[in-house]
Parts: sequence; structure tokens; C-alpha cells
Amino acid sequence: MAEKLILASKRAEEIIKELRIREPSEIELEDIAMERGVLVRERLLKGSEARLVRRGRTGIITDDKSITEEGRKRFAVAHELGHFELHRDSQLLFCTEQDMVVWNENKPQEIEANEFAANVLMPGSLFLARIGKEKPNLNIVKSLAEEFRTSLTATAVRYAQLSPEPCAAVISREGVIKWYRKSNCFRHHVKVGSTLSTNTYAGDYFDGCEVPPKPMKAPAFAWLAGNVDGEAEIMEHSLPFTRYNVVLSLLWIYEDVRPSWQRDDEDEPVDLTCCFTPEGKRWR
Repeated sequence: MAEKLILASKRAEEIIKELRIREPSEIELEDIAMERGVLVRERLLKGSEARLVRRGRTGIITDDKSITEEGRKRFAVAHELGHFELHRDSQLLFCTEQDMVVWNENKPQEIEANEFAANVLMPGSLFLARIGKEKPNLNIVKSLAEEFRTSLTATAVRYAQLSPEPCAAVISREGVIKWYRKSNCFRHHVKVGSTLSTNTYAGDYFDGCEVPPKPMKAPAFAWLAGNVDGEAEIMEHSLPFTRYNVVLSLLWIYEDVRPSWQRDDEDEPVDLTCCFTPEGKRWR
């Protein structure tokens, strides 16, 4: 699987290089697709975000006309172009909204198409040049999404993938952690499939509370799987999408998170100004 993802990203990079694209504003998907022998058009679709019809070396990509968000529409088209470039045996494909957010599930062709789409819409060299040295937060992601004309979710995933910092983009739906994508130096796993802890700000949203507009400290064990020191903290910046009952969270490990068995018994006294108890629960 890893080899096929590398091939998907390389194919996208080759196309960007062949077309001599140097700025995000030059990434015009209809033109790129046409150069590859694919016509892009809009129609009202039922049950799918986009579809691909292939005939030999040519094809037609149809995206759903009812999609209003530019970033979501562009990702759907780039996803289908990924199928066209990578999966030559597929003559007719219908892809749903769920297929566009598959990163950790067992749907290899959809994951490969998403990898291609991310690389074509947000080429590594252009994206990295704009990350800068600012601490990870969703405000950076919003700015990048505007420049690359991509959705916040896709941009957050790309940010986590390329960031030199240990961070992860996490999607939670209806109070459950659904999937995440992390940077290479993020050495932990997120509790996919678990109900959000009440010690997370994402969990607060599903409990009817407001979510802070900036990154805040949260107990590491509330997000990370395994035997985690109960006093360890990470940064969480969460943004709810009320229309979809979804929360996007960007997690950042700003200091080492140790296993609980490595904890020093002579750690410093508890700081009563902290918003969490030693067990990681919030002071009430």
C-alpha cells in the first residue's frame, strides 16, 4: 500500500512539473484534466460527489452541480483525475463524499486517488514554502486553504502530512473519533473509533459547549492511545462544522509525551493555575 501511495504522489508531482506550475493560482483543474485527455463537466448527481467515465486514453469527469463549496468540488474533480491516472482498468467509477475522506480505511484505490488529489491540489514544494515556522494551528490551515482553494479538511490533512512538527489532523463525527492523518514525527496513535473524552474541546462541542477559537492544552491521554502519562499535555485546536455535525481537530505534541511507567516520582508540585487536575480532568 505504501508503495502505491508513493506512486500516486509521484504521478501528481510529475504532472505539476510537466505543466510548469509555480503558483497555487495556476492550478486550474479543468485545464490540467483537458491536457490529460479528460473533459470536466457539471451535472446534478444522485448518490455520488463525482464520477469518471473512461474510454481508452480519454475520459469524462462529472462533478455534482449541487456542491457549493469550491474546495470540496475541486477535490472531487482531482480525486476522479487520480482514478484516471492510476487505475487504468476502471472504466466507470462513482465516488461518494465518504470516498473523498478515506485515509485510514481498507479502500486502497480511494486512498490512492485521495493521495493523488492532495498532491495535485497542494504540491509539496509550494505548500511547504508557505507553512513557515509558526506553531501548528488551524489559522494557518485556513490561510492555506484560501490560497490553494481547497477544503479545510483536505488542507489540514496535507498540513499534518508535510509539517516538520509532530501534529495530526483528526476528524470526529457525532462524538466519535473517525480517522486521523499525522506527520512523520508524530509517534503516537489517536483513539480512532472511541467516543471523544469529556476532557477534549472537540468533545465539548458535542456536549453543547462552545469551542475555544485558539489552540488550548488538553490531556494527552484524552486523545492518544496506549499507556500515556496522566499529567502529559498536548495542544488541541478544534473547529466544528455544524452543518455536518463534524469537528476538525489539529493536535500538536509540543513536548515529549512519556508512558506512565516513565513518570518521575519527584516531578514538580501541581500547578493550581493549570486548567486540568493531575489526572487530566478539568478543574470545575
